[in-house]
Amino acid sequence: MKFTGIGLTILLSLLSAASGSALARADEPSPKYTEVLNALQAGKNVKLILDMSRCTTAEAGKPASATQAGLVINAFRVTAQNGISFANAHQTVDSSGHAVTEYIRHSLSREGKLTVRASKLVVGTTELVNQGEFICELPDGAKFIW
Repeated sequence: MKFTGIGLTILLSLLSAASGSALARADEPSPKYTEVLNALQAGKNVKLILDMSRCTTAEAGKPASATQAGLVINAFRVTAQNGISFANAHQTVDSSGHAVTEYIRHSLSREGKLTVRASKLVVGTTELVNQGEFICELPDGAKFIW
């Protein structure tokens, strides 16, 4: 089939529109990301429930510990690079009996994957100890409710 003149112009226009809409779709956030962002922006009481046994370690892709956790998102920030980020810090005593402050950072990517990074600071020191980085899929390893 040979295209010339107006037929070629129409064909090129259709191809351009199709490739443009495919690029737009690739850049769109996942529906889960959008739901969480809309709930946060509407001022809803958003909670995160984690089942770490369904998450994997970031470096080796191995299952994380059989820990379950939950938190209420009190503050958050949204950036194009990091998606929705929020954190939790609390004081506790670690397994060796030292008083520590634990910092847990969460980032929900536009693709809908939650990255959890945990660190601790032993009280009286300045050394932050990395406890791991984990990737949780929604809704298996991480579930947002409101």
